[in-house]
Parts: sequence; structure tokens; C-alpha cells
Amino acid sequence: MKNKGLCAVLTFFLCISLFPQSAKKDFKTVEVNLSHVPVLTELQSRNAMFKEYSYIVSDNYRLMAGEKDPDMIFFRYKVTEDFTILQLASRCNIPYDTIASLNSIENTEESIKGKTLILPTVPGLFITKNKGITSLEILLREAYFNDLNPEKHICYNINGRSFIFLQDKRFSSTERAFFLDAGFRLPLDRNSFWISSEFGNRKQPFTGQWKKHNGIDFAANTGTKVYAVKSGRVIAAVKNDPTFGNYIIISHDNGKVSSVYAHLSKMNVQQGDEVKKGEVIGYVGQTGMATGPHLHFEIRQGGVAQDPSAKLKL
Repeated sequence: MKNKGLCAVLTFFLCISLFPQSAKKDFKTVEVNLSHVPVLTELQSRNAMFKEYSYIVSDNYRLMAGEKDPDMIFFRYKVTEDFTILQLASRCNIPYDTIASLNSIENTEESIKGKTLILPTVPGLFITKNKGITSLEILLREAYFNDLNPEKHICYNINGRSFIFLQDKRFSSTERAFFLDAGFRLPLDRNSFWISSEFGNRKQPFTGQWKKHNGIDFAANTGTKVYAVKSGRVIAAVKNDPTFGNYIIISHDNGKVSSVYAHLSKMNVQQGDEVKKGEVIGYVGQTGMATGPHLHFEIRQGGVAQDPSAKLKL
């Protein structure tokens, strides 16, 4: 009897190993063909297509209030007016959170004129199924992705990208602050530095020749914390460069702007890392061509160095 019982147990576990449980269920996916999406030529009540769009949006709010499923329909609109994202969202009666998360709009300062936007008819948040490409997408994916439910949420494949839709979800206070605060913070705490060299022409300390200085030098004690001035992706984290020593370059706003942090004693990040505004990325040092401990800081737009003073409000 004991042998029979043991055989039964072994047979049970053998069956489990031979017949594994089914794979994790994936999200229901809807393919959105943009060539078949209705086009809005203007956002005016006199326009018949915009009237139709507005009716669908209003009807969806009514359905949601009655706890019924709304009808998600997408429209396209090329922005021809000087709308901000907030003004456009108000005109469409769809939250700016919804339009921004679907169209990879980083913040309120981003220009949308000339862009072709996809306008949904249901409020909510669009979370990238795969790795995000903007700081906001990364922030949203980090906050919500683990809570997404294939039984409840739908995935939309749009223009080669996959978004999982969270109906009637809005930005949290953190995400809203990130979206509305598009500015740069200081790379060092305000009371920890003094400016030893400004942007522009100066006499090079090693050669004595006049040369353009592409950044600002913040003199500070070795080991002083260095912060990311804005959220973004680390595109370079280089050690022992002859000129810049240990330095970091971070890309912001989907590649439109980058920031440079040079002569670091230590780096906390590596290439490919996503960083948030205010995150400690390294520490002041004297590596490379440096006459004393300081942070050489640059802001580049389109690859061209800009005077950081205005953006940092120095």
C-alpha cells in the first residue's frame, strides 16, 4: 500500500512537469491603421468632422457616467495654430494627460505646432508596453506597468508602438508636477558652490590662449553631490577622458537637449540608465584637465553649446 501511494505521488508530480501551466495571458490588442483614421482639419464647431468628434467624446462621458463601456475612436489632427497642449486639450474636452501620454509630449513647454497628433475620444492614460522613449513615458511605465491587467486593459498598436490604455486614469500629483514643471534645476545645491568660470570666451588656464568656454564651472569641494538637472537618459558615462576626466551626458526631451557634467570624482550612473530630475548622478572631482575641484557643466541644444545661465536661473 505504501508503495502504491508513493507511486501515485510521483505520477502526480511527473504529470505536472510534463504538462506545464499555460503561458501568461497577453493583452487584447487592437491594431489602429492611421490611414483609416478620420482627419480633423480644424478644431472649430463649424467643422462637421470636429462636431462629430465632440459628439463622440460627450457620448463617451455619458456612457462612463452610467458605468457602460465607451467607444474608443481615434482621430488625427495636424496642429496649425499656436496651441499649447493645455489649450488643445480644453478645445477637445479630453484631458491633457491623455493626449500627452499618447503622443509622447514631454511637458507643457514643448511646441506642438506643425505636429500631427492622435486624438482619442476616451479619457485615460496610455502606458507604453515596451520601453518608453521620453522621460514622461518612463515615469508612467514605472508607476503603472506592474499593475496592468490583461483581463481588464486593452493594448492599442499605433504607428508601430504599443500602448496599454488605463481608462479614466489621470496623472498623479508627482506626474503632474513633472509635466507642468519643464524647467531645469541646479546641478549642485545652491549653497555648495561658487562660479569660477562663466560661459563664453576666456583665457585657457593650461595654455594661456583665448578660447570659447562652452559651459559654466561650479567650484565646489571634492565629493559634493551632483544632480541631474532634468529627467532623461544617460547617453554617455565616460571614465578617464584626458580633458573631461570622468563625465556624464544626459539626453532630455526626446533628444532635443542634453546636459554635460565633467571632472567628476565618481559616477553613480552608466550609459543607458534612466534618471529623474534631482537624482544624484555623481560627485564633484578634479579629474581630467582641471586646476581644482569643480563641476564643468554644459547645456547643448541640437549639439550646440548654449549659455546655461538662463535655463538655470543663475
